Amino acid sequence: MWMRNPGKGKVPSALGAVLILVMLIAVPAFGKPKDEAGSGTPTPAQNPEPEINFNGKVFCALKRRVDLPFKGIITSILVSSGDQVKAGQVLARYTLTPEAQLAIRQRLSPPAISEVETKLAETERSLVPLQNQQRELRQLLQKKLAPPRSLEQVDQDIRLLTQERTALEKRLHGEKQALQDDLAVLKNQLGTGVSAGQIPQEAALIAPISGYIIWISPEMQNKAELGPTNGVFQVGVMDPMVVRAQPFEIEALQIKPGETAEITLESIPGRKFQGTVNRISWSSLTPGLDQPAYYDVELTVPNPELLLKDGLKAQIVFRNPQK
Repeated sequence: MWMRNPGKGKVPSALGAVLILVMLIAVPAFGKPKDEAGSGTPTPAQNPEPEINFNGKVFCALKRRVDLPFKGIITSILVSSGDQVKAGQVLARYTLTPEAQLAIRQRLSPPAISEVETKLAETERSLVPLQNQQRELRQLLQKKLAPPRSLEQVDQDIRLLTQERTALEKRLHGEKQALQDDLAVLKNQLGTGVSAGQIPQEAALIAPISGYIIWISPEMQNKAELGPTNGVFQVGVMDPMVVRAQPFEIEALQIKPGETAEITLESIPGRKFQGTVNRISWSSLTPGLDQPAYYDVELTVPNPELLLKDGLKAQIVFRNPQK
């Protein structure tokens, strides 16, 4: 009888056990879904956060310029760029040139008023004899010593002169009211009181609003003689500031008023500001059919530290915008 060798039978059994163990370890790894095994479609946690970003520019929320209305010589400049000012504060003083004083005097003595006053006085003088004649004719008519037609003619002449006097009085009132309005304008321009008989030699430039001096004309120098000039100072409100941008239509339609955005600036690295949308235009800035559509967007940005300056470029980022 053939006898099986016990030592040789154990080897195949050991190899089979090892193969079974390897398969048991490998099956779970190969059986995992692709997304869990690190390949295929990424999981939601791996999806990047949706955002919209575009460039904008920083502006003062409110900005007013100060003009030099008359020719003059600068005598003193009382503020510098960056200074905080109050409405009505004197920014600079200057003396009026003789030709400027003459121009102001002519404005305060308009020839139209004298002309109307002269015509009104002539009308009053013309009415006096007619009114006397009217009284005499009425007395004569009562005694039947004058024809009725003579009184009718005098009455008509008086009626016409009375209408002319009324028109001249209205015109004179209008001219005087215009003079009073011009006096108020001159007082605001000169920064001091003024009247028809008193023309100041020195005038002042006044801050129209409370804010900060954001710009001074380089021509504003002591003892400099300047003619009428627009914008020798600019006063701006620095807190809050606004950021204006012109995003493309796809981006603009995903932005709603009241949404917040993250604002960064290359000129202020490491700082982030929060802006709130306060205005979105409903009309495209480029209405042409062959032009891409861009919309005007404005955000309000708090600026308590006054780090933001008028004219800086900004990067605007909206996280999770509405679709």
